[in-house]
Amino acid sequence: MKRNAHTANPSLTETINNNNSPKRCCTQKDNKNCVASNSSTASSSSIDNISCSIVSSSTSSDLLNMEATMDNLIAMGFSDRELNLKALSKAGNDINEAITFLTNPTCFNDDVIIPKESTTFIGPLTKEQVDQQQQQPQQQMVSSDNNSSVLSDDLSMNNSNSFTTSAFLDLETKVYGDNWSIPYKRDEVLGRCLLSAVKLALAGTADQDEHCKKFMEILIPDAFRKLQCSHHVNNWGVEVQLGVFDMVELLIDLIAARLSYFPVPVQLLETLTILFDHDSVFQRKHKSKPYDRLLYDKQLGDRILANSPSPSTFSVYNRSEPYGWLCQIINRFVLKDGIQNLKEQFKSEQSLTALEYNALLSPFVNCMDYIIVDKYRQLFSEHTEQALEYVKNLKEEDFKAKSINSTFELLSTLRKICSVVWSARLEQVEELHLNLLLKMVALSNFNAKMNSLKELAKIIENCTSNIQSISKTSIPRDILIEDSLQTKRVQLAFASTNESSNGDNCQIFNGLYSLIQTSIETEQRRAYQTVKFLINLSNTSNACKDYFSSTANQWEFAINWLKQQMQTSWQWSPAQNVSNEDTDTRSFQRTRSAQFTLEQ
Repeated sequence: MKRNAHTANPSLTETINNNNSPKRCCTQKDNKNCVASNSSTASSSSIDNISCSIVSSSTSSDLLNMEATMDNLIAMGFSDRELNLKALSKAGNDINEAITFLTNPTCFNDDVIIPKESTTFIGPLTKEQVDQQQQQPQQQMVSSDNNSSVLSDDLSMNNSNSFTTSAFLDLETKVYGDNWSIPYKRDEVLGRCLLSAVKLALAGTADQDEHCKKFMEILIPDAFRKLQCSHHVNNWGVEVQLGVFDMVELLIDLIAARLSYFPVPVQLLETLTILFDHDSVFQRKHKSKPYDRLLYDKQLGDRILANSPSPSTFSVYNRSEPYGWLCQIINRFVLKDGIQNLKEQFKSEQSLTALEYNALLSPFVNCMDYIIVDKYRQLFSEHTEQALEYVKNLKEEDFKAKSINSTFELLSTLRKICSVVWSARLEQVEELHLNLLLKMVALSNFNAKMNSLKELAKIIENCTSNIQSISKTSIPRDILIEDSLQTKRVQLAFASTNESSNGDNCQIFNGLYSLIQTSIETEQRRAYQTVKFLINLSNTSNACKDYFSSTANQWEFAINWLKQQMQTSWQWSPAQNVSNEDTDTRSFQRTRSAQFTLEQ
């Protein structure tokens, strides 16, 4: 009989729900009073004191003797008389304390009670264990109004060709919202969805089911971002932490299986990057966990990828923590043929995009200290070169597309990888990045100019950041400062320039000053956006600020125009929702943001 559901949520370490009664009470270790509640979760102020939501048909004052109390426990679903007797003896015949002991074995310090019906497995399961667990009949008390949905879901679990839809719909309601509550047991909705998706992925049909596809692309990233990166992770108890890690291992199995066929599962790989991030809240909490070398090392042999951390140029600090759980899931990914399947994705008949290249290369970026670098070099050398060639072969029309931002992210990923694995290629990647920006700045296309300048501003901000983890992985400051062509680049971006070579070829570059002047008459909103961008850029870059000051006579017209627009008779109304960021209008709107821009 299934009496409870285990969830990880923001406010407690563990929640236990009973769906067999309309009334719910809260029992705490230090408070024997039952408090009625309409919520399925209760808060606990101590990690070791796990709050329980239970059902009680009567109060302890109604219980005249232990036998009567025993009958009440049996009626509530606690059918093991031996365990009930032991709990009542410990609790002094107090039914609330007894239920606390029965639902929370960790409350016993001297004699742990282990319910006979427990089928929860913590840690990796063998194929035989998974099959055995799934074949066992699920004993569950359900009300008459939801019998059909549960039965249909059980049928879908047994049918490898269908996805457990009702579990997915139930999980959706638990993941979203401020008071989210995510189950962490294999026999509950998240575990069932993961196991079902693994089956379909192994069969190559996971993307054909609408709900399974939504589960992989939307629900998994949202759920595991909370399970890995939320600050609430630090407050969960030991059982919850083990349960979450069990869900992580199931997700590793799913991602490895899904990589076996095209197209590239971008969202799953982005989630894998979070799982492999040594700096996530979850991994930091468990950084001292030892790595069990007997678990995967013998099976993998020379295929082993994760190992004890070693100092490298990529390390922000000289890390010496074992990060056993991180190494374990990396090697599990290898064991499940995740690396082999990931490498096959680079051989797609259709040309990969920058977004897909970045998704395929980024998973190991944040765990380089914990993998064998030589092994990584052997595995991904050709694929890194393939991604570099992709960037080199970009054409002018590619620079104008919105997807160019994915190319910038790819270059950032390549730089992080090369800083550890191929230091000789690092300069090549940095030069490629800056040359790409120069090409985009030289284009007359507005989007290309703006995207390149935003990326340049981001690079400058990162390399001058006081946060070591950011500045360490960005293009070094000395490369930007000692750039002999820096003034030329700024000139190309700001002012119009005519260049001729051998008297035959003449190149005309229309800078941002020219763009402002032409936009004042035809598209005032764009003119204002460009003025605002130049002002913000000059506030973050000394080189741009100096050039801005030295060419004041060239942009003075823009400031005068903005002043004139702000002095018109039209008055700003708080009730009117207007913005110069709105793409539906070409005219300039007098806003507080525009006034602030002018004052700068």
